[in-house]
Amino acid sequence: MKRLLYFFLVAALLLPGCRIKGPGEGPQAPANLTVYGIFDDSSVYNEAISNFRSQNSNVSIDYKKFIDPDAYLDLIINELAEGEGPDVFFMHNSWLPKHYKKLTPAPSNIVTPETFRASFVEVTEELIIPDSSGLEQVFGLPLYVDSLALFYNKDHLEEAIPSRGRPSDTWVGIQNDAQLLNRADQSFERFERSGIAMGRADNVLRAFDAIMTLFLQSKSSFYNDDLTEVNLANNSAFETALELYTGFSLPSQAHYSWNAFLADPDSGTKELTTFASGKTSMILGYSFTYDDVIQEINRLSSLGRDVIDPRDVRVQEIPQILDVELSSETREAFASYYVPVVSRTSENADLAWSFLASLADEDFLTAYFEETHRPSALRSLISEQQNDPIYGVFATQVGYASSIPLPDAVRVQEILLGAIDDVLSTVRVGDVLRNADSEIQSLIPQNGLLPQIQQ
Repeated sequence: MKRLLYFFLVAALLLPGCRIKGPGEGPQAPANLTVYGIFDDSSVYNEAISNFRSQNSNVSIDYKKFIDPDAYLDLIINELAEGEGPDVFFMHNSWLPKHYKKLTPAPSNIVTPETFRASFVEVTEELIIPDSSGLEQVFGLPLYVDSLALFYNKDHLEEAIPSRGRPSDTWVGIQNDAQLLNRADQSFERFERSGIAMGRADNVLRAFDAIMTLFLQSKSSFYNDDLTEVNLANNSAFETALELYTGFSLPSQAHYSWNAFLADPDSGTKELTTFASGKTSMILGYSFTYDDVIQEINRLSSLGRDVIDPRDVRVQEIPQILDVELSSETREAFASYYVPVVSRTSENADLAWSFLASLADEDFLTAYFEETHRPSALRSLISEQQNDPIYGVFATQVGYASSIPLPDAVRVQEILLGAIDDVLSTVRVGDVLRNADSEIQSLIPQNGLLPQIQQ
């Protein structure tokens, strides 16, 4: 009876229906799992791998780290096409609609859709996909969910807006803040200090993510109900969103704050350098952006360049189109995360899924947050992580983060970044979105984008 109660307690708190095979229960023949990771060092997983092998002594696990997402995706697609590739790899959530058929869904003894929904935050339900018969299947176990937030220079905000000392919660307020923060001059850049790094596609790292954020906040559906048609054309809400973004880079606007000369479009740091040197007051970024900014401050300082005080780097929730004081239901943040999945070509798929389940553990995910600062997707850990003075903002946004399924994430990004360029080239916003609508529509299969999924 005690063993039975213990099993149900663990199942309820972690992943109901999930049980890692213990020593002697797994396959006796030697087995090897190859894991492809993105950005994370192998040290992040050493203890988890060791713990898993203590229960599966016949298993060896090889972890390989990659840092270039585009090259990484190409490698995986090519290897899987040849019947090879890793057993486990990390897939970006935006890649799922195009590539989920390359994956092995979870066995029901590992996790079911019902236990998945009970354990993980709502945005990750995009990992649950019905098969041709309508049966729902789980295609990954998320370790975290990141989302776009607003970074700012506390010293600049205190000086320019002492009545608040921080940025506004709305985009209309951010436009006003930018005007107060801007310091124009006669330099080649036209600014001694700019209010915010937004408006362009070429020299803003998160331009695409910002546009997707504004589309989400516009409260207009990206597709029709059955995901067969795009709704960008003749959509006033999306026109307003695109105008809002590009307005920060149009000299005709009072809140004009950003241009082609404030950041190098060919650099890997772009507006991070401008922010770290005190030339702009606000930027958009993810949880990892904080470390990137600190590293850039240290790099510039080592070169003898002027930099901001690291203590002035602050972060707050992403501004909203609608007034958050009227209703908390108006909040939207754009979710972006890599999730471990099991390859369709894996010869040890059940074992691979058992390894994934071992990662979806409170102890590991607590250590994962401490190491990477990425907010957990596990519901039980969110409230604790919200207390972190820097990264708590991202844990808070996990509760209302959303995503938009894309037929081809790479192509859609190219199309929407091109749309930004077109608007800045004085093409009418309505015409720009009609062209983008047509291009994205051509990427959608005839029977729709994951037709069983409701947006």
